[in-house]
Amino acid sequence: MIVVAEHAKKPSPDERRATILDVAHQAFLREGYSGTSMSRIAADVGGSKATLYSYFPSKKALFDAVAEREGATLMEQLFRVGPSRGDFRADLTELTRRFLTVLLSERMILGHRLIIAESGRFPEIGRMSYALTVRRGLKHLADYFQKAMDGGYLRPSSSMFAAEVFFDLTAGNLHKQRLWSVVQKVDAPSIEIEARRIASIFLAAYGNDDLARNAREGR
Repeated sequence: MIVVAEHAKKPSPDERRATILDVAHQAFLREGYSGTSMSRIAADVGGSKATLYSYFPSKKALFDAVAEREGATLMEQLFRVGPSRGDFRADLTELTRRFLTVLLSERMILGHRLIIAESGRFPEIGRMSYALTVRRGLKHLADYFQKAMDGGYLRPSSSMFAAEVFFDLTAGNLHKQRLWSVVQKVDAPSIEIEARRIASIFLAAYGNDDLARNAREGR
């Protein structure tokens, strides 16, 4: 009995685009922006350059699309809102823990190194990546902290400045150690200790009277 294999389902344009972005993301991380060619990406995807260019008219457009998707994924991971515990300190510590976990992940560290390596020769890459990740993240944080100020958990101040302070704290010591390969991995207990430390520092500066006092007294 002869079994006729069914034809593989042809991927939809959206599926094809997602595959191209997956392949391009790995190629950019592996070879850098300047070392990656559209020909190589087309070959890895398994199609022609003409097909690739029908989705993305240039390597810059493809890189922008990869960065846009990475930025959107990052924001979804960081700002996935769960039910409040009714304890702002606990909620802030959870947000800090999530920030550190994402920032210290291999995917984020490799992406950060790529941007640093390429932005000197291609400043537009640095500017675009900053807009899609840091600036977008600061806007989300500012909105979060403004609601906390309106709710009386944080003292009234510039929510954007508070967001910048929080971001600088989370992108501090542990992140630099990972970025510069001082350590290859940060374990969960170390992240937990750092998350609690950062939340305490932040609340000591921005918390309402009770939260700030408890943070300064180590409670």
